Order: sequence, then structure tokens, then C-alpha cells
Amino acid sequence: MNTIVCNTLLGAVTEYTRHEFHAITPTHAGAATGLYELNGDADDGLPIASSIQLPATLRETTLKKALSSVYFSMLGEGEATLTVLGKAGSWSYDFPLRVSGQTRCVVGRGIRENYLGFILSTPQGQPFTLDRMEVQTADAKYRRI
Repeated sequence: MNTIVCNTLLGAVTEYTRHEFHAITPTHAGAATGLYELNGDADDGLPIASSIQLPATLRETTLKKALSSVYFSMLGEGEATLTVLGKAGSWSYDFPLRVSGQTRCVVGRGIRENYLGFILSTPQGQPFTLDRMEVQTADAKYRRI
């Protein structure tokens, strides 16, 4: 069983998948197995993987879109993963986070979709700050209905 927590001040949502908390405060959580302190950079010794999911939305026109790159203004270290969500499937790409705060993820050239969504994650659990995400697309010459 999972526990889903929403920060009502920020609108941030957290999902605990390894604990069945029934009560939670900013610093502690309670479960049938005991009281847990919520602090640190790990969850019971495991990295805290984070992800942000943007819904699949219709792009500017009804023409299929071809992706070329996704650019990020984000601070962090290590690698992140971008998953592109489409009606035909999903595709994941790892990319490095750069000290300059500007990085890009090169995506596969075969993606042609009208509806595109994205998931940005840091599977190793490292902290990051995302300021901006820009998706570079090019219209196909035809709609491919």
C-alpha cells in the first residue's frame, strides 16, 4: 500500500511506496510499525528518486511534431532521465546535468506525435532545481492521420 502526501502550501505531491503511513506532520510520520522521522537525503538508506510529469497535450497545430532536442535550465549533478510520452508509446533518454545550469537532452528522431508529454526524473536521488524546460519541435509536412 502507498501513502500519498500533498503539501497544501506548495501543491507538491509525494508518494511513499515502502511505508503505510496513517498520520504525517512536517517532521514525523506514523505507521502501525512505529514513528518515523522525516529528514535527510535518503529513505531508509535508499536514494529518493524524484520525478516531474507533464501531461500529454496537443501541441500548437494538428500537424505531427518531430522532436529534435529538449533544453533545460536546471541545477544539479549527475544524470537525469527524460521520458517522452506519446500516444504510440514512451521513450526514455539519459542526459548529464551540467555545472553551467544549461543542458540538453537529444531525443530519438523517429518520434512523430500530435500529443506529447514528458517525465523528468533523477533516479539516483540527487537534488536538482528546474527553472525552465524548452521543447524543440519541427512540423511534419503532412498530418499522417
